[in-house]
Amino acid sequence: DEREAFSESPALLRPVQGTRITCWVGGGERSEFLRQSVLLANIWRGLGAATQSVVEPDRHHFNVVDGLADPDHPLTRTLVEE
Repeated sequence: DEREAFSESPALLRPVQGTRITCWVGGGERSEFLRQSVLLANIWRGLGAATQSVVEPDRHHFNVVDGLADPDHPLTRTLVEE
């Protein structure tokens, strides 16, 4: 149903004012997933959120979060800063 789809779509949710959002995606993803990540960042930017988009080379859907195990990894630093 339309209302349920709207409520479950990150792209259609309004970010909390003052929110900083980073869309982090692995460079090894399929082109459609990369496109959607950039699209999501642009939508949220248009809704007033401070947004950035990062494509991490040599990462994919299952290992893109591995950087969180390293306190000096850019993903960890970005999360801690936000």
